[in-house]
Amino acid sequence: MALTIKRQSDNRVAKCVLHRIADIPGGVTVSVAELGGNVLFEGTPIGVGSNGLYNVIKTGKVVTAYNSGTSLEIAKGSHFKVGDKIADEGATMHATITAIDRTTYTDKDVVTLAAGFSSSLAVGAKIILVTVTNNAAVQHGAIVYEAVAAIDATTFKVYKGHTLAVGDFVAGTETDPMTGKLIININRGNDGYDIITIGTANGKALAKDEALKVVTTLNGTTVKTFPVPDTITKQNAPIAIVGSNEDVIANENLFVSAWLIAIIKEANAPVVTDEIKTALKGVIYV
Repeated sequence: MALTIKRQSDNRVAKCVLHRIADIPGGVTVSVAELGGNVLFEGTPIGVGSNGLYNVIKTGKVVTAYNSGTSLEIAKGSHFKVGDKIADEGATMHATITAIDRTTYTDKDVVTLAAGFSSSLAVGAKIILVTVTNNAAVQHGAIVYEAVAAIDATTFKVYKGHTLAVGDFVAGTETDPMTGKLIININRGNDGYDIITIGTANGKALAKDEALKVVTTLNGTTVKTFPVPDTITKQNAPIAIVGSNEDVIANENLFVSAWLIAIIKEANAPVVTDEIKTALKGVIYV
């Protein structure tokens, strides 16, 4: 029978759990596939994942004011890894991690981003792990409510539910259509339809139920596309905290105690947001 000896250094980290009161009987298994660093820290919030595993709720705290660029300095003790998408606490902007320097400095980690955040982050700002869905650009338009035979008209009706706006150039889509005309007013005070006012005569008839599209220029026909902001989704809410520090070994999931009711010294604990504190109903931070 072969004897396997693993050599590793002891990771000495601060303790944060002051009192352990009630846990999940038998403990839980935490997935390490998404963990960065060599330690799963005591007090780390965890939530229900897939296949019977629990996921670490990843957070960080900014230690040097961030204004722009691809370098972000955060407090030590995060569980982020390369490839993670991170966001501000409110999940209003995001960036992707391409590298993390955990060795150069003793008081901070330096995170390299694929592209900078869209706004600044103050010292003490908290960052969270998110998933990001890139949404396809869309077109804006409307459907003609009733036919307009005249070619010198400056108003026409469209069904409600359209996506036109004052300042758009709107054009028809039938054979020999109206080219782009500037919308100068939208009267929304009628049942079933809105009245669109354009700055110059339509020049072409409009058919009932003709599709109208927003185009790029006055008298143009090239349909304009509008970008849709990315959808930023936070991690699932945590239900417990890890009861002790655990060394992370690659490809081996961790069996840990999971505490539902406990008292935590926040200064020594992994970073938590107000939202996380609210979710951990039985955990008190002091």
